[in-house]
Amino acid sequence: MAHKARHRGPVITMLWNTDLEVKTRVAIGIGARHKLSNILAQIGSGKRVLVLCQPSTAVHWLRDLLSVLPQEDYQVTTLEVPDGEACKTTDWLIRIWEHLQERKFDRRDTIVALGGGSVTDLAGFAASTYLRGLNLVLIPTSLLGMVDAAIGGKTGINLQAGKNLAGTFFFPKAVLADQELLSTLPDNQFKSGIGEIIKYGMIEETVAKNTDYDLGPKRMLDVLESSLEHSLEHDDPGLSGIISSCIKMKLFVVAKDPQEANLRRILNLGHTVGHAIETLSDYRVSHGEAVGIGLFLDTKFSVKQKRIDKAALDKVEELLAKAGLSSSIPSGISKEKMVSVMGSDKKREGQSIKLVLPQTKLGIVDYDVTVPLSELSKTL
Repeated sequence: MAHKARHRGPVITMLWNTDLEVKTRVAIGIGARHKLSNILAQIGSGKRVLVLCQPSTAVHWLRDLLSVLPQEDYQVTTLEVPDGEACKTTDWLIRIWEHLQERKFDRRDTIVALGGGSVTDLAGFAASTYLRGLNLVLIPTSLLGMVDAAIGGKTGINLQAGKNLAGTFFFPKAVLADQELLSTLPDNQFKSGIGEIIKYGMIEETVAKNTDYDLGPKRMLDVLESSLEHSLEHDDPGLSGIISSCIKMKLFVVAKDPQEANLRRILNLGHTVGHAIETLSDYRVSHGEAVGIGLFLDTKFSVKQKRIDKAALDKVEELLAKAGLSSSIPSGISKEKMVSVMGSDKKREGQSIKLVLPQTKLGIVDYDVTVPLSELSKTL
């Protein structure tokens, strides 16, 4: 059963433009999901709407969402896909295409994704490829989805060799980030989202230097640390500000570099190592947990390269611990296997790989570091 948030504030709506002249409406705040019908009208959606969801979210939120779509205006169908990364396969992609074809969807019609990052990734790939592009609206139900997966236009499915190896850049027409949807999120998935938020704190000053993002009076890492000390929960009034800052950071970066030619690489801090851990654990280690380990190991690598002092590494480890996240490579995963998987990563260049590394202090990163894979195996 859904739980009502104790603290309510205004729904903030932004219109986001990229260098590709794509416009995305982003609504942030408790109750944002109730704007769905208005959003569909604003984007000129056709009558056919497919709502993609997962069992863990459908049981709490599907009926609630369908209630805001008038039956006289829309022909709504739903399709449940497996929870977690299990849905990001070619089999499920084809099943979605066939669902759309059987119901005669055309290019004005819309896919709505209700769920975490895995379902928004899958929905985006399906929407980008069927008829070369349907309307796409994302309603993330996880903290990770709100601050990362649903923002930025990356879509993807997994292959046996690794995560997100097949995908497209495809921007949604709208993202509705409703904090109330976090009320039914399991604790471990909430912690997973904190791992991604720590990443944003570790890149914040570099984002501000290279975009129009405003740092504000307090750094995100300081705000997050203070919130964690008081047991951060889904309806904490401070969380909406943290979510908003993360979204703004990513929007400013993606607006400037939508297809990861340069600056957008900054968002990969912790992710190259993290994706390898996810793959080798058969996705038993969640994305945010793996990214947290990746943040620690990237910082450790920077310390060894004398890019940053050890106090920064201690601070990263302390933040992860306060969030209930590990900084250690899981048992059964060897460094050699990690480097081997990283050798299949999208960011590989021959026998080297592009990394993002902390530089001088937390908040600043170098996002154009080329490291030989052979060196990584010695220093992880």
